[in-house]
Amino acid sequence: MTWRMTGTYYAPCSCKVSCPCELGEMEADQGWCSGSIAFQIDKGNVDGLDISGTKVVLVGDWPKAFIAGNGVGLLYFDRGTPEKTRVALEKVLSGKMGGVWEPVGALIPTIKPSKEAAITIKKDGETTRITVAGFGDLVSTPLKGATGEPTRLLHGAATFRDDITLARGTGSSWHDPDMRAWSSGGHSEECAFDWSA
Repeated sequence: MTWRMTGTYYAPCSCKVSCPCELGEMEADQGWCSGSIAFQIDKGNVDGLDISGTKVVLVGDWPKAFIAGNGVGLLYFDRGTPEKTRVALEKVLSGKMGGVWEPVGALIPTIKPSKEAAITIKKDGETTRITVAGFGDLVSTPLKGATGEPTRLLHGAATFRDDITLARGTGSSWHDPDMRAWSSGGHSEECAFDWSA
């Protein structure tokens, strides 16, 4: 079983800037954590199945913090995503096919049945807006330092890459009755990815 995917992810969550998990803290700002990871998969395959062009959002809830585990997750696929693609990505993003998602899968032991919704990902200047129709809106705007360069976090305790761009997630919110309702306290992150296993 092999897979690879490249693209960009955006990850607003319920915490303030910056997410405590990224710095190794075991408790989130509000005592609990909810967050999202929106994937724009430019190219990829799972066991030879082409998954290029797929849009999918993973939303998770944790009783303490992301890195404390015991989470509940749910995947939302863009309308029209082929069933084979959904099944393949469910295996990858639940950690069953190894790679970066294997340890993440251990932090989200409960995965609810996937849902389908129209997903749009739009750039408005430097801000990226992701809408998952009927469920939520996600916003990610890169933070910048005094020189105008993006604010980066290197080798964070709980990040999906060793070099990510910190961002502001203000305006993000989620409202699915099967998951916790939340609004971003201000944190987001974003990064180009190239993952495989």
